[in-house]
Amino acid sequence: MCNLLLANLSRLKKNILFIFSAVVMLIFGIFTPISIYSDKIKYFQLQEADKVIGGYVIFVCIIMAFICCIFCGEEYDGGTVRNKLSVGHRRMHIYSAQFFTCMIAGVILCSLYLMPALLLGNILLDAFESSFGLLLLYFVSGILCVCACVSIYCMLMTMIPKRTAGTAFTTFIMLVMIYIANQVHILLIIPAETYQFPVINGVVTQIYGENPRYPTGIYRKFLEILFDVLPSGQAYQIFFRNPEHFQTAEHLPRMIVFSCIIIILSFLSGIKIFDKKDMK
Repeated sequence: MCNLLLANLSRLKKNILFIFSAVVMLIFGIFTPISIYSDKIKYFQLQEADKVIGGYVIFVCIIMAFICCIFCGEEYDGGTVRNKLSVGHRRMHIYSAQFFTCMIAGVILCSLYLMPALLLGNILLDAFESSFGLLLLYFVSGILCVCACVSIYCMLMTMIPKRTAGTAFTTFIMLVMIYIANQVHILLIIPAETYQFPVINGVVTQIYGENPRYPTGIYRKFLEILFDVLPSGQAYQIFFRNPEHFQTAEHLPRMIVFSCIIIILSFLSGIKIFDKKDMK
């Protein structure tokens, strides 16, 4: 398997889409703190270095959908997988090499954003507001969120190995996850209390009280768990980092656990599907 992984990594270094994505994330990591610094100068406001954290997650998740599909699809379309099977490589090793190669690609893209963003953020912006432990949780949860997405993409590519169809299907799944996360986000930020304007005796009155649209009880718990389970929901929370709406400080450990579960289940499912697949 090590030889397969090294061969995949060598091919990854020559992949035009990966190289382009790496350059984009590096530029994004440089541009983000500079952009926040310009707002700091323009509006004379405190701008903590924390604001550079998390801005990369959802972008890397989307970019990796294309990288995984094209990288894995090339092996299927070009007959490389059949050749590997014919020379005696085990299916589990072939899939594992693809899986870990895509994981490494995702971590590299995250790192290319984080390194310049944190360095310039520490120089240009105000001191970090969050504690070291909380910052570490954000880093770990962000990278694991990307890895969870990558694991889903790799599993999906075993079902539809063609590059074009696989890319379209995987992108569609990612957009669906983003749409669901956005809808859950809208429900979770509904205020518990609001102004209402009932008509009493023909007169419009103003009453401030409980909002009937505010989700409560088991329904709200379900929405919060769904928002923590979905990689797109995790990306939303890490990106916005709004304690009033998401309370990410207390949800981060749960999000990390869910990401690990998704990675493990997707990996095992992918191996099982790939093992039974007819490679014609």
